[in-house]
Amino acid sequence: MKKLKRLYTEHRVFAILMALVIVCFVLIGTVLMQCFYVGGNKNKYGDRLNGIDKVKLSSAFIKDTESKLISEEIVKKADIIVTGKIVYISMKFDAPTTLVEAESVAQKSLDYFKDEEKNYYDFMFTLKEDSTESSEGFLISGSKNKNGSGLVWNNNTPIVENTIESTEKSDGE
Repeated sequence: MKKLKRLYTEHRVFAILMALVIVCFVLIGTVLMQCFYVGGNKNKYGDRLNGIDKVKLSSAFIKDTESKLISEEIVKKADIIVTGKIVYISMKFDAPTTLVEAESVAQKSLDYFKDEEKNYYDFMFTLKEDSTESSEGFLISGSKNKNGSGLVWNNNTPIVENTIESTEKSDGE
């Protein structure tokens, strides 16, 4: 004990600084433990899914809706995946199907859901038709926000480079 007292009196500044460093490490360790371990057992969605039990989509309903979509004569394959508050609906169409026909099937698929479900979930659509000799095919995405009134489609216009301008540029160089 006398040695510690003598060491403290001889190196007082060093001892105080070391005590501060130890206290800082303890505080940093406590904060890191709370950030990474204490909050780790919570739901990854936080409280965003409060009330989902009231409008939960059952797997039987999802399978039934998929079979209704496949029963459409132009739909080859349909998949519905529910993740959190988003319903992903992807449909693959037989050739030759027009983009307007595919979009109308997607619009009709919203009728299979109740109004409470449409007001709770966001809907994301992916419509695809492979290209064949008789049709170009398409791939388009659309969505319906829970607060929105209808479907919004992405711009599916292909970028066409003007060949006249590109030949003039190459001739002038």
